[in-house]
Amino acid sequence: MRFTFVAALFSIVLYIGSNAESVNTLGGVINYDEKWGYTTVRSKAHTFWWLYAANNPLPSRPLLLWLQGGPGASGTGFGNFNELGPKDIHGNDNNGTWLQVGDLVFVDNPVGTGFSYVESLNAYSQNNHQTGADLVAWATDFFTLHSEYASRPFYIFCESYGGKMSAEFASQLQTAIGAGKIRVNFRGVALGDSWISPMDYVNTWGSYLKSLSLLDDKDLARVNTQAKHCQSLVNTNQWLEATLCWGTMQDVVGNVTNGVSWYNVLKRADTDEWSRFEKQPLERLFDTQISPLQTDELSDYMNGPVRQKLGIIPKNVRWGGQSKEVFISLEDDLMKPVIATVDSLLQAGLRVIVYNGQVDLICDTLGTEAWVNKLTWPGLSSWNATNRQPFHVGSSPESYQTAGFVKQYQNFQFWFILRAGHMVAYDAKEAAVYMLKTITA
Repeated sequence: MRFTFVAALFSIVLYIGSNAESVNTLGGVINYDEKWGYTTVRSKAHTFWWLYAANNPLPSRPLLLWLQGGPGASGTGFGNFNELGPKDIHGNDNNGTWLQVGDLVFVDNPVGTGFSYVESLNAYSQNNHQTGADLVAWATDFFTLHSEYASRPFYIFCESYGGKMSAEFASQLQTAIGAGKIRVNFRGVALGDSWISPMDYVNTWGSYLKSLSLLDDKDLARVNTQAKHCQSLVNTNQWLEATLCWGTMQDVVGNVTNGVSWYNVLKRADTDEWSRFEKQPLERLFDTQISPLQTDELSDYMNGPVRQKLGIIPKNVRWGGQSKEVFISLEDDLMKPVIATVDSLLQAGLRVIVYNGQVDLICDTLGTEAWVNKLTWPGLSSWNATNRQPFHVGSSPESYQTAGFVKQYQNFQFWFILRAGHMVAYDAKEAAVYMLKTITA
C-alpha cells in the first residue's frame, strides 16, 4: 500500500493504492492500480469515488464512469463487486469485468449514497439538476487531479435511476466543456435499463407481463386500472402522489404475479440473487428498490474489509447509512421524465446509446421503446426505418444462440440484450463486453 496526500481543486484527497493487483478476464490477464478519494462538491456534501486503472495503458484506452441507480444505490459497492468490477466480495476474479475494455471509475451518487455523505439534512440533493451539478463538480476535480484522462475517451455508463442522473450530468458536462470550465474528451452516454420515463414503464408492465402468461385478462385489467390512476397524477403534476401510486402499483403487480422479480421476470423476487418483494407505503419503496442491492453480505463486506482497506472513510460514515434519506429527498423527482434531456443530447450531436435486458421488468424494453418513440430528434424516423443487426458472442455451443440485436443511425444506438434482466453486466457478461468494445472502438 502507498499513502499519498494530494491537494485537489475542491478538497484534500487521500489516495491509498496497490500496484500489484491483477485480474484474469475473458480477454486475458490485466494488471491494474486502484485509487480512491473524496471530492467536496458543495458545502457539507462529499462524494466518494474509486478508480481502477490498467498499467501501461494506450493513449486511446477509454475511461468509463459507472453510476448506479436507486436513487441511493452504491456503484462502488453493488456495481463494483456484483457487476463489472475486477473482483467479487470473496476476492475472486470477475472474468467479465469491464476493466478489460477501459479504466473504470465508480462514483457514489447522489451525495449520501454508499460512502458518500452529507453533514446536514439540507445538503442532500433535492432534484435531478442538483445531482447533475454535483457530478460536474466531481468531474472538474477528478479531471484536474488526473490530467492524463483529459485527452482519453470518456464515456458515462449507468443503470436504472442512474440513467436519469447520467442524462442530466451529460447535459451539464457538455455545457461546462463548451464554456471552457473543464477539459474532457467526452464521447457519449450509455443508458442501461434506465428510468428515463417512469410512466412509459408503468403503462407497459401489464402488456409485458400478459405476454409472458404472468397475467390473465382479469389481472391485466387490475394492473392497467392502477397505471391509469398513476398517469392521471403525473398529468396534473402531482409528483409525490404519483410516487405513492407507483408504490401501490408494485404492490398490485406483486400480488397478481405471486411476487415476480422486478429485475428478472424469469425469477421470483425472493429467490433471485438480490431482489425481494414487499408491500410498501412511500417510505418502504426504499426497501424494494435499494435495500435488495445492499444485502447483509455486501454491507458487511463494505463496512468491514473494504472500509479497512480504504482507510479514509470518516468514523461516523457507514456504507449505505444515508441511502434512505437520499431516496426520500428525491421523492418529488422519482416520477418525472427526462426524455427532453436525452432529446437535447441527441440533437447536440452527442452519441447516445440505450441498452436493455430482455427479461427486465422494472425498466422493460417495451417501455424503453415507448419513450424512444417520443423523441423529437430529426433522425428518429430514419432510425426506426433501420434494420436491427444480430450479434453473437463466445465460442461455446451457447454462442450459436443470438446474443442480441443492435440498431444504429447517426449518433443513436439501441442494444437489445437477450437473456438479460435489469443487471445486464451480471446476466450477460459476454454480450455486455461485446457491446462495450463495439461502443468504444
